[in-house]
Amino acid sequence: MHRDGIELPTPDARKSITLVAVGTSLYLMYLYHVGFSGIAESMRSVDIRIFSLGFVLALLGVLFDGLAWRRVAIKFGCSISISDAFLMYLSCIFLNNLIPSGSFSGETARIYFLEKIASPGIDRSSATVAATRIITAVPFFFGVVVGMAYLILETSAPAWAIATCSGIAVVLLGINAIFVGICFSSGWLEGIISRLIEFVERVFHRRVDRSLCMGIVRRFHSAMNGFIDHRRTILVSTAWAFAAWLCMNLVAFITFRSMGIEVSMWAIFAVYAVMIFIQMLPLVLPGGIGLVDIVMITLFSAIGVPTSYAVAATILSRLIQLWFLTIAGGAATAYLLRRIDENRKSSMNQLA
Repeated sequence: MHRDGIELPTPDARKSITLVAVGTSLYLMYLYHVGFSGIAESMRSVDIRIFSLGFVLALLGVLFDGLAWRRVAIKFGCSISISDAFLMYLSCIFLNNLIPSGSFSGETARIYFLEKIASPGIDRSSATVAATRIITAVPFFFGVVVGMAYLILETSAPAWAIATCSGIAVVLLGINAIFVGICFSSGWLEGIISRLIEFVERVFHRRVDRSLCMGIVRRFHSAMNGFIDHRRTILVSTAWAFAAWLCMNLVAFITFRSMGIEVSMWAIFAVYAVMIFIQMLPLVLPGGIGLVDIVMITLFSAIGVPTSYAVAATILSRLIQLWFLTIAGGAATAYLLRRIDENRKSSMNQLA
């Protein structure tokens, strides 16, 4: 767990391409069942000028997420620029979409790049990511509650749709409660790390420096417990997280508007809560391709959106939030890696 030993998750290109092909094939089969002609007709109604705003909103959402994280990082003594936070968050999206791991790969990428660029120490860099993850859960739960209230009170959504949102809210609440407990209770995390060390030593026959690992864990908890007192930072970071979450939901709203379809933002909150939950799961398919799309179409149809328009809107919004951001994230990752490599070579030349 030494700082220099942190590695950036590396996608298996062949495996990722194969899984994308599988997910796309399943999705195309579903679209064939729905009917391509109706989808094509709905796509032709798109106003490109309005739809193009979705790309801007998607990038703003990433920027606001980066600002939420940067505010926390600064309070932990990690000095990063706004542009670096933005690029690191784009890279996080890229790796999350290509390596399905319950967002773990993306969080590891943020820790890796923060370590290489700002060198705050593994304890503080991990604490910034953990604290931000807790903060970004706040707007998610807000969306679930508001979306569910709208579905129950204002629509004739089927019972299964309401039950799905309710179930997701309960599961995510439990997961986040456990995560908060791990972050702020020293006994929980130390116990987990101790068992992981035993597992590594037993399976890989390699000795792990327990005192080093436990020292990092204790410093991590010290940083997290100290962060609670910084209420202003928490409020500002939460405000940025809400702005990022709103931008993400507005992409779907703008997409529907570009086709001349009126869909309530409250309904979009509910559907996107389910989508976020599915994307957080360590699914086999990169970016949840196919599965997330079908679930979104099903839920939009359940709240009264014509199926052809639900399909078209899902295709277009995923074009922005999956494909566009993944490509942009890949470019950001390549840039950051090249920059780190150049900095390393420069340091070596100075020492020579």
